[in-house]
Amino acid sequence: MTPPERHPRRSASLLVEGADVRYHVAGDSRPGQPPLVLVHGTTGSTDSHYGYLFPMLAFERQVISVDLAPPPGEAPLTLEQLVRQVEAAIEAAAPGRPVDLCGYSLGAVVAARLAAGQPQRVRALVLVAGWMRTDGHQRLRNRIWRELREAGAESLRSFMMFCAFSAGFIAARTEPELTEMARRITLDAFVDRQMALNAGIDISAQAPAIRATTLVVGCTHDQMVPPEHARLLFAAIDDARYTQIDAGHAVVFERPSELLCQIGRFLDAPHAHAAGSVIAAEQP
Repeated sequence: MTPPERHPRRSASLLVEGADVRYHVAGDSRPGQPPLVLVHGTTGSTDSHYGYLFPMLAFERQVISVDLAPPPGEAPLTLEQLVRQVEAAIEAAAPGRPVDLCGYSLGAVVAARLAAGQPQRVRALVLVAGWMRTDGHQRLRNRIWRELREAGAESLRSFMMFCAFSAGFIAARTEPELTEMARRITLDAFVDRQMALNAGIDISAQAPAIRATTLVVGCTHDQMVPPEHARLLFAAIDDARYTQIDAGHAVVFERPSELLCQIGRFLDAPHAHAAGSVIAAEQP
């Protein structure tokens, strides 16, 4: 259930290289506190991946969330295109201002790449269930996904849920609940292009250039981006801290309150833990 919004959400669109990028703003701008920019992951949007976090974070700060959009044509989607979409939304919503930046899954890759390229723009960075370089395990899952997609298999959405959620979370759901969850998964041409992009991610050369104070969040039961990927990001970024949440990849659904607490505490005091710290999980 999405919590009520104290601050009504304001939405706008802009064209970025022909893509219709929509962004949303909520919360009050506060002196000395940069706005927080949210970037969703594959198959997602502000409403689907940040439906809980967006309004809750806006109680304490101004929040800008970007809905990534498909560039026109059928050319392969590139990471740089998505980075430019986020950059354009930031400039439209917070012109000339530094920001804090939070990305989830593919959104974490986008956020990391943006922070590496614009160190003067990003004060604090949160990378949730992100990765630097796609490995063989991820490519295998991606290939199975693609084969099921091309075959029009009814089981594709079930396969996606099996990979995204922890065993405990799935076991606690009823069959009707699982059926409804599967029905809500987006499958379209833009998702196809995102999955093709995911198969070849490599920002290992750029990640060490990140200068933002960073929190890296891994997920203990993540089968899509196993937590060793988050730990590699943690190791690559000089000013990084690491924490791990007891969830599958879909942490934004499984443990949104715990993720909210970790993000909020970090942004309130980014230097409370020294670079290189491993922060113990603190369930609300």
